[in-house]
Amino acid sequence: MSNGTETSVILFSLPGRGRSETLRLMLIMMGKKFDDRRVTINEWREYKKREGLNEDAKLPVLRLKDNSHIVGAVEIGRHLAISLHLFGSSSAEQEEIESIVADVESLQPDLAPVLRATITKNDELRKECWNTYKEEILNPVLEKLTNKLDAKTFFVGDKVSWADFAVAEMLSRYATCFDSFFLSCHPILREHMRNLERMPMLKKYISERPRSAF
Repeated sequence: MSNGTETSVILFSLPGRGRSETLRLMLIMMGKKFDDRRVTINEWREYKKREGLNEDAKLPVLRLKDNSHIVGAVEIGRHLAISLHLFGSSSAEQEEIESIVADVESLQPDLAPVLRATITKNDELRKECWNTYKEEILNPVLEKLTNKLDAKTFFVGDKVSWADFAVAEMLSRYATCFDSFFLSCHPILREHMRNLERMPMLKKYISERPRSAF
């Protein structure tokens, strides 16, 4: 990460990990300097107005060196995957990576009740919402991802890609923020996550990053 030099890109996100964490891991893994700017809702509204961005533009947003902006986790992820060579080595591999990222993204909308209960610190409701989400939404997708990974080291091809970061970060965030035990039922995915987090470029950041509620 960077303290915000003129040459670095800027990643704007809400405080916490969220879907922006995948983007941070990709940047850190590939040694790309960036300014990690976590902002409040009010700060984001002021920035959008000042920069002339659409009112409905939602975080995360990546500001490039030419002061242009890329809006949205998937859009930023795709840009980084291409520019950091984390997007496979053929069109077929790129389609596979996009498919796996789409699997991860499909989990996001139904997570809202869990997030609301977490933010309001309603532990009983959070547990109830999480268990429903886990059984009805999460587990079927994790079974699908397990079948895609099978006995391979990486989801696509013979090197790490955007897909690996997307899956591993989602698993790590859910285990840290919502349920530290659910991964015991998914040992193949758990081992994949651990192997990614042990990579030298990521290990220090992961061990030192602050805890997050979401």
